[in-house]
Formats: sequence, C-alpha cells, structure tokens
Amino acid sequence: MLQANFPAKIVYGENSLNFLSTLSAKRVVIFADEVFHKFNPEVFALLDSIFDTMGAQHWLYFGEGTEPTLGFIKENAKKLTEHQPDLILAIGGGSVIDAVKVMEVYYEHPDITNEQLYDRFHLPPLRRKAKLVAIPTTSGTGAEVSPIGVIYVPNDDPKIPQVKKGIADHQFIANYVILDPRFTVTCPRGVTASTAVDAFVHCIEAYVNKNPKNIFTDGFALEGMKKVVEWLPKALENPKDLTARAELQIAATMGGMALAGRGSGASHGAGKQIATICHIPHGMSVAIPLDQVIRLNSRVCLAEYATIARYLGVKAESDEQAVEGLIAVWNDLMKLVGFPRCRSELKIEKAVWDENLDALVKNSQNDAAMKGNPIKLTDDEVRGIFNALDR
Repeated sequence: MLQANFPAKIVYGENSLNFLSTLSAKRVVIFADEVFHKFNPEVFALLDSIFDTMGAQHWLYFGEGTEPTLGFIKENAKKLTEHQPDLILAIGGGSVIDAVKVMEVYYEHPDITNEQLYDRFHLPPLRRKAKLVAIPTTSGTGAEVSPIGVIYVPNDDPKIPQVKKGIADHQFIANYVILDPRFTVTCPRGVTASTAVDAFVHCIEAYVNKNPKNIFTDGFALEGMKKVVEWLPKALENPKDLTARAELQIAATMGGMALAGRGSGASHGAGKQIATICHIPHGMSVAIPLDQVIRLNSRVCLAEYATIARYLGVKAESDEQAVEGLIAVWNDLMKLVGFPRCRSELKIEKAVWDENLDALVKNSQNDAAMKGNPIKLTDDEVRGIFNALDR
C-alpha cells in the first residue's frame, strides 16, 4: 500500500495571514523566531489584532535561536501544558517548526520516553488538544509539510556529544500552512541560499529514493528543483523580488511534500554529520556531499538522474552525459551561493577531521536517512564521501 500525506489546507500569497481569522480558537500559543520578530513587528501586531478580535487569549514565545535540542523542547513543552492551547502557531524556519512539532508530543504525552519518541512513525495519537498552523519564514526546509522533526539529541560518544535525529510521524504535518512571500524578504542572503539549496536536496533525494515511486509527490520533486534553479539567482540578486520569493516558498513546500512522499538519502545521512563538528546551517551541510552521492547512486538510478537533468534543461544524447550535466548544474548553483566544498573551506583542522572520521562514518550509517538511499552504501563508500572532502 502506498500513501501521500498533505496538510488540510495551504494558503499562499500576500496577506495570507488573514486566514487565521477564519479559525475557531480560544487559547493560542505562538512560538516564533526571535530575529524574525525583531524585524517584522507589524506581523505580530496583526496577530494580536486577529486574536483580540476573535476573543482568543494568546501567548508568544521564541525558539532556541539555533537548531533545536531535545532539552529545549522538553523544557518549553511545559508552556503548552501551562496554557492548554487549542491552536498552536509555529512562525520561523525549520528549526522553530520542527521544535514545535516535537513539543506537541510532550503536550499530548508528557511521560513519553526517549525510546518511544525515537520509534519512527509509531508515535501515539497527536493533535487531539490543538491544531498546528505552520508559517515558514524561510524557503527550504519544507518543515511545514514534512513528517520529520530534525533535532539534536544526546549521543553516547563523548567526542560528538549530540547528534541530529529525525523524529518521524505523519501526524507532524501541519493542519494549516500559510505561505506569505513578504515574510521571507528579511532573510539574510546566507539563509536564503542555505534554505533554497536544502529544498533542492530534499527534492532530488526524494525522487531517487529506494521507496516506491509516489505519483502524487514525484512531480513536486521535479518542479521544486526547477524552481530553485530558476528563482534562487533572482532572489539573491534582488531580495525584495516578491515573485522570486513566492516561487522559492512554493519550491520549499514542494520539497517537503516530496520528502514526505518518499524520504531522503545519503546526502542527508552523511551531510548532517558534518554539522556535528563545525557549526554550519542544515541546508549547507546536506548540500556539501551531494555531487559525490549522485555519482555513487547513479550506478542504479542513472535514468532517474537523467530525467531530472533533462527536466532542468540539460541537453544530452545519453543518460551518462545528462548526469554529468546535472552535476554541472548543481556545481554552478553551489558556486552561486558560495558554499564551502571541502574540509579546509569549512575551517575544520585536519587533526579534528581525522580524529572524528570513524564517528562520522558510523553516525552516517546509523542515520535514518541512509535507509532511503537507492543503494546501501558500504562503510568504505561512506568514508570515501568524507575523504573526497578532505582537502
């Protein structure tokens, strides 16, 4: 049996926030990105007006400011328990939205164990107390429509005390999604680049995933990649271009839907580990290994990569040439955003890299994303991905 999972409603375009006035709520808790709050006071003034008119009590709190940790989530879930909301808003990038999705678990099941939390796609019932509205302020994570909450959890290896883990359940998909391109205008160039590239990686890994093809989401994957390639340069050139911003928002949501339909792969599995030894954004971390992963995977999914290449406009007589064209498109995109491509550009000392290499390989292989890769990579092949970056 196959399935596709979507939010109840996606509202998009300018002034989409007014949709909230159509909902019935008495107690609302808002978790927002603090930087977005600082630069967009008019958004929160509008929220106050909407909820005051509805007669709904509402409370505002901020995200962690970095990628979320399990400790922060457990502590802040107590605010949900205190206020007993029937509506929860998550306003921010993937970090805020993912944190709130996991907080909901503790709101409904405060005594859940870590083992139960980590049991992918087997969480107990959620959304019985409150509906979730996701309002992304970046364009890339797709967290608003994905069944995954990516967080840092404690690790038993003292060299790498915390690792990223994807808490997973289809119940995490927001009830309502609001996409207003104005909310991404204040994104710094680096955030715009990192999140858009993240959307591209979501799409490409979902499209070649070993899970069965999903007729409802594979088209989103192709179109999402095309939108990133076409519109990211325009958004970087003119950050106030609302058309470009809107197209990237749609690409991000398409990437999240594609991810929900099939899953990710080795670029996520290995890339996330790089972020455990140097502080880099999630989108950057999963982008760095992608060209190596494409070459490894093309042994079994050459035709799929060639289809992607041609959809992006690559002209090639053979599938092999098309894949080389795809890698060229990707490398051009990486040059455009100016991302690091190797250890030295990441400013990681050689000794630190060598000391952590075994743990990077081990944690990559243990990462749930690896299960969706179209081929099972050996330890040596995963090590080869990291070795290719060691320069």
